[in-house]
Order: sequence, then structure tokens, then C-alpha cells
Amino acid sequence: MKKIEAIIRKERFPNVDEALKKIGVGGLTYFDVAGRGRAKGEEMVSDRGTRTYVPEFIEHIKIEVLAKDSDAQAVIDAIMNAATTKTIGDGKIYVYSIDRVYDIASLSNGDTAI
Repeated sequence: MKKIEAIIRKERFPNVDEALKKIGVGGLTYFDVAGRGRAKGEEMVSDRGTRTYVPEFIEHIKIEVLAKDSDAQAVIDAIMNAATTKTIGDGKIYVYSIDRVYDIASLSNGDTAI
């Protein structure tokens, strides 16, 4: 089992969500996050218009999806294709191995708990 975390541009989230639905991903979790990397923020004007600045942290969306090992690459491909603008700042995908998953409501575990 794999946990796939993707940090993507906020404006690409609807595309990614739709792409994941199309390949049968039933559930995901998302968070509003901010971070810094190679991409630079857009120059902003202060609230009084007296100075400009470039924010250090850029807002993104973080998506978490659990997938069977056999489905993980399809999830990764769907995210990559839907999230890319082919420019710096598109984000990252991290893949983790998961030992166990339990569904609290059904008391099931393993692949049936996804």
C-alpha cells in the first residue's frame, strides 16, 4: 500500500481532483499549505501602495491519497498530468510505503480499508 502526497498549485486542484475521480480514486484529503522552494512569489504591493515585496512563502494545496501498490503509478500519473504547467512551482509528489490501514467505522483493515 502507498501513501501519495502531492503539493500542487492551488489553481490546479480542480483538474487534479477530476483526474483522480476518473481513475476511480474514491477518497482524498487536502490541506491549504504554504512553503518555499525554487519558485519565487509574485511581487505584491502593500495595502497602502507605498512599497512592493515578494512573499517568502507561496500558497499551495497538499493532497494525500492512499492506493493499492498496483494502483499507485496510475494515481501518480493522473496527478502529474493534471497538475503540470511545465514551469517551476508546479509542486512535488512524495510516495511512502504504508504498513497497515484500519477503517474505524467498518473495523476492516488492509486494502479493504482504503
